[in-house]
Amino acid sequence: MNQRKKHRFFAAAIAAAAAFSLVLAACSASSAGKSGANAAASRTTADMAVGAAQKTAEAASAASGSKADGSALSSGLQKALSEQKIIERLTYQIETLKFDESVAGIQSLCTGLGGYVQESAVDGDGALNKNTMRSAHYVLRLPQENLSKWKAGASKTGAVLNVATSSENVTEQYYDAESRLKSLKAQQERLLELMKKADKMSDVVELEKALADVVYQIEQITGALRQYDSLISYATVTVDLREVAKSTLIDKTPVTLGEKISFQFRRSLRVIAEAGEGLLVFVLGGLPILVLAAAVIAAILFFRRLVRAKKRKALGLKQKAENDEPGGGDSPSGPASGGKE
Repeated sequence: MNQRKKHRFFAAAIAAAAAFSLVLAACSASSAGKSGANAAASRTTADMAVGAAQKTAEAASAASGSKADGSALSSGLQKALSEQKIIERLTYQIETLKFDESVAGIQSLCTGLGGYVQESAVDGDGALNKNTMRSAHYVLRLPQENLSKWKAGASKTGAVLNVATSSENVTEQYYDAESRLKSLKAQQERLLELMKKADKMSDVVELEKALADVVYQIEQITGALRQYDSLISYATVTVDLREVAKSTLIDKTPVTLGEKISFQFRRSLRVIAEAGEGLLVFVLGGLPILVLAAAVIAAILFFRRLVRAKKRKALGLKQKAENDEPGGGDSPSGPASGGKE
């Protein structure tokens, strides 16, 4: 009996130890699970942080790249605009009351801006005949950078009636010519090298012909580029100057009914004034001719009256002679004439 009780006690102790070990294992497993979960959560948070940092870095890189691209594009655009080859041409129509002062002003303004007179012509001899209105034609070449100063100073030389501006973009033609010139110069160098190595006279002759053709093309293209450079660097300004006795009145276009009536009224007054002025000038200016014409007409009328008077007198004498003939007494004038005798 005692042995059975001992066996039961040992069995109960073993069972209790096993139960306690199970409880400890469960607790350790639980703590391990919590620590694993915390570690996984930590790893997830770290991964998210790393991803966010990478995204931020990528975004910053993209932003800096876009800024760099934008700055590169802007600089490229500015370079392209600065390398544009544009020929500027301007045409002015100017009238003036003081012709000599306007001519001197145009020439001094041109030279003061660093330009020069390419062509000039003056029509009309105002020094000998003051009634002749003079005109001048100028072709000026002005530096491109001073063109705005010319536009500001042109109005001081006279009344500007019309301004025409034209621009020609020759960028493509210019750079095509430059590329062609580089290619021809390279070809020229190759031909010169071949001539140094040529042994046969026939080869030398052929190479000389080819070289002469290349040199001719180089000279032509070089001349064209120089012409382009001159036209691009110096704008062409054409000025037509005209002397007038009275400034041209330029009215603005009428819009309202009152403006239209006022415009037509002023226009009618100007027409009447111009017609009266023209008539007065014609009469006074042609007075000697009118006097001479009046004298000629008066002489003609006088001679006509004289001739008519002579004809009447001759006719009267003829009638008197007929009345004095025999048989003329039957006429009423017969006794009267006889009594007088």
